[in-house]
Amino acid sequence: MTVQILLFASLKDALNTAQLEFEVPEGARIQDVLRAFGEAYPTVARYLPHVRVARNLDYAAQDDEVQQGDELALIPPVSGGSDTILPDDYAPLVGVREEEISLDEVTRAVEGQTQGRAGAICTFSGLVRSTSRDPEGNWHDDIEYLDYEAFVPMAEAKLREIAVEVAVKWDAACAVLHRVGKLQVGEASVVIAVASAHRAASFEACRFVIEEIKVRVPIWKRETARDGFWWKEGS
Repeated sequence: MTVQILLFASLKDALNTAQLEFEVPEGARIQDVLRAFGEAYPTVARYLPHVRVARNLDYAAQDDEVQQGDELALIPPVSGGSDTILPDDYAPLVGVREEEISLDEVTRAVEGQTQGRAGAICTFSGLVRSTSRDPEGNWHDDIEYLDYEAFVPMAEAKLREIAVEVAVKWDAACAVLHRVGKLQVGEASVVIAVASAHRAASFEACRFVIEEIKVRVPIWKRETARDGFWWKEGS
C-alpha cells in the first residue's frame, strides 16, 4: 500500500524534497515504516531515531498501524534541541461543541500533556460582546446573542492541524475548544491554552492559533440585535 511521507528541515534538505510516496506492506506499523524508510533512503537513516511521526495530523505511537493513503509527517526535533516538553504520544485536545467551554479544561489539558516540563502557559478566551458592526458598517450596541454554526468534522480537523503546527514550530502543547449554537453576551465562544518552555513561545503560539482559526476553520456566526440579524464569517 502507498503512504504519503512529508519531510521537514534536515530531512527535507537531505532528500531535496518535501513530500514523496512510499510503499509499505499491509499491516505495517509506524516503526516498520521508519525502518523501511531508513533502508530505502540511507542518507536520512541517522535522523530517524529522533523523529516524531504525525499520522494524518495526529502524533502517532510507534506501534500504530498505518492504512492506505495515510499522510505521515516525519518531524525532527524542533529548534531548541531534543529536550522537547511534549510526550511521544502527544495528542492535542481540540473540539467543537454545543456545551459550555472553559479555560480550566484547556489549561488542564496542556498541563497534563507537558507533565511539569512547561515554564509558561498562555490562555485566550473569546467572548460574545454586546457591540458590533453589521455588514453595511453600521454600529450596534444592542447585540442580544450570537448563533455559531460549523462544518464540524472539517473544523475539528483544522483545529488539530493548527495544534500540530504549534507543536512543530514552538515545541508547545495546545488545546482549543470552540462553541456552536446560541451564545449569550458574555459567554465564551472559543478557549485556547498553549504550554511551552518559555513565555515568548506561548504568547506567539497562542496568537497564532486564534488568527489561524479565523482563516482556516469553517465556523460562522450570526449576530442578532434588537432590530435584526446578520451573518459574519470567522469567529
